[in-house]
Amino acid sequence: MKKLIILILIEAVLGFHLSSQPGPGNMFSVHRNIVYTGNNNQALKLDLYLPGGQTMAAGIGVAGKQPQQGMPGEAKVSARPVLIWLPGYGKDIFPTPVTGYVGNGYAMVSLQVENDSTCWKNVGQALDYLKKNAERFNLDIEKTGLILPATGGYVAVIWQNSMRKQKSPTEASIQMTIVAESDPDFSILQLAENTNQLISFFDKHLRNGLHTESDPLALRCPPDSWIDPVTNPIPGTTYHLFPTPVRGESQQGSYLIYLPGDYTTSKKRYPTIYWLHGGNGNSRDGAWMCAQMDSAMQNGSMMSCIVVFVQGLPIGWYNNSKDGTMPVEDVIIRDLIPYIDATYRTINRRDARGIDGMSMGGYGSLHLGFKYTELFGVVSSIAPSITTFEKERKEVLVHTFEDDSAYFNLNHPSKLVKKNADYLRQHTVIRLLVGDKDFLFDFVQQFHRQLNDLQINHQYAIAEDADHDYKQVIANLGFNAFEFWGSAFKVNE
Repeated sequence: MKKLIILILIEAVLGFHLSSQPGPGNMFSVHRNIVYTGNNNQALKLDLYLPGGQTMAAGIGVAGKQPQQGMPGEAKVSARPVLIWLPGYGKDIFPTPVTGYVGNGYAMVSLQVENDSTCWKNVGQALDYLKKNAERFNLDIEKTGLILPATGGYVAVIWQNSMRKQKSPTEASIQMTIVAESDPDFSILQLAENTNQLISFFDKHLRNGLHTESDPLALRCPPDSWIDPVTNPIPGTTYHLFPTPVRGESQQGSYLIYLPGDYTTSKKRYPTIYWLHGGNGNSRDGAWMCAQMDSAMQNGSMMSCIVVFVQGLPIGWYNNSKDGTMPVEDVIIRDLIPYIDATYRTINRRDARGIDGMSMGGYGSLHLGFKYTELFGVVSSIAPSITTFEKERKEVLVHTFEDDSAYFNLNHPSKLVKKNADYLRQHTVIRLLVGDKDFLFDFVQQFHRQLNDLQINHQYAIAEDADHDYKQVIANLGFNAFEFWGSAFKVNE
């Protein structure tokens, strides 16, 4: 069984992709650390992001739901034009801030260079490598554009072979600039207006004006994405990397963070909510929720909070995998939370730290909240995937639990809540929400009854005519779901 998991992870590293929502423009695959040349005994590498990928039938935790059909095989598509991101000498090539362009049909390359003076030479060497492998990756090397930092912002150019002899992008005959005097986190580069300008520029010169609409927030991650390759943040948040030493030296993860409107002008400390996305999802899935919370904080119906959008593995269940290769739980508990508390003005106490999530994320909030009672004073779960080992499809369990029902049951919220009932009964605020049309409704009802049997007080609400959909649940509750946090956190603003 471990060999099977290793093979699955190898496939992920090679760029295969799983998604529960197949559709045009929302899947991509990544080939990382490809050696394209060796200069002075130094191997130069590139990362290659390609439109398209493989899908996983349905999602995580969908027992009783008909598995949706996977893509019937990728239709033959025209060779893709290439865009190259040049971060500059000494900069990390992964992730690239222009990954979202794959949704518009471009193959994206993030390129490591030997030094700034050899930039154009290295581009030529990379293109030589890509030309040799054009059929393998379905690339149209004759149509190539570049984006790179320049004085006062960024420059985009259309590559021509004669440019190998040039020394500066300003010598390119076809170019445009993006003004950004200071942009350390690439937020200006990724503004919608600048992205649209760049895509229009490349569409005009590389695709005869053909434009494909795509939302970077909708792009699905490959299954091994500890770091979300798509750096376009949810509006109102910023994208960051953090160290994950539990995975090994120099390893990193990513997260998105929302800071209250007065964070930069005050010296206050704030309670923190950790939001967990659903199966086959990513940290960007919290976009709608973030907008609602921001509005609620601004109108005063929700207390000011820091919100961390966790990048959990799309297929990780927020558990450490049995074979130890996917320590999602440890990354969150031992790496992310201490890092957030050390980096931002949080109130570093359990009564000011909450966890919330939807579907697989709802399972995760119950699993982590009930296991690490010393860390979380508030546990909220929306439509949690609290199925059983016998009724869940094995293909969505194998990556984490292998074929071990005992390991699955040991980590299940129903086991953890029983184990820690005495403490939870006295010290933890709990919320459980679900729609009455949700295919998980019976499982959630059963868990609600278990909490009652254990005499654990909790808020339980059923949203009428709501399916397995976060927006529907929150909108159909009949009350303001965001007021919960003000009463749940035992702190004063």
